[in-house]
Amino acid sequence: MEIKKEGLYYDERSAGGIVYRISEGRTMWLVIKTLSQKFHRSEGKNRKEIFKFPKGHLSKDEVLKVAALREVEEEGRVKSKIVTKIGSNDYIIWDKLEKRKIIKKVTFFLMEFVEESRLKYYDNEIVLDRLWLSYEEAGKTLTYDSEKVLLRKAKQKLENFKP
Repeated sequence: MEIKKEGLYYDERSAGGIVYRISEGRTMWLVIKTLSQKFHRSEGKNRKEIFKFPKGHLSKDEVLKVAALREVEEEGRVKSKIVTKIGSNDYIIWDKLEKRKIIKKVTFFLMEFVEESRLKYYDNEIVLDRLWLSYEEAGKTLTYDSEKVLLRKAKQKLENFKP
């Protein structure tokens, strides 16, 4: 399925959230710990721990904001509300089965924590832990540089919303 957006064709769309909450006067950021699903021909499956923001694919006929809220609740086990859009990352992934490049766009939203959720999570990706970290800790912990950039943007947007 190709999706035409902003002059580019995307094979996949995903959405996610960068969730914050204020705890004892400090802003804390939600980071999840998962297992990668990388495959190395010489070693077989080689999984490593990945620290990232909750995100995932859009369901059929689902809009970005709804998908982002759902993914945050499923992977992060929190209910939240969207404050504003932060930005998007484009990824090019090699699909080994189809032997072609897949262009994927992931849109992230700044979200405010509302409450914990007991929603059961069922997906191929294994979520090992959910962490609330300070800005500095999150910046050091996140695996992907592109998500560190998004964290910086989220912090700036949040500071602009405060009175």
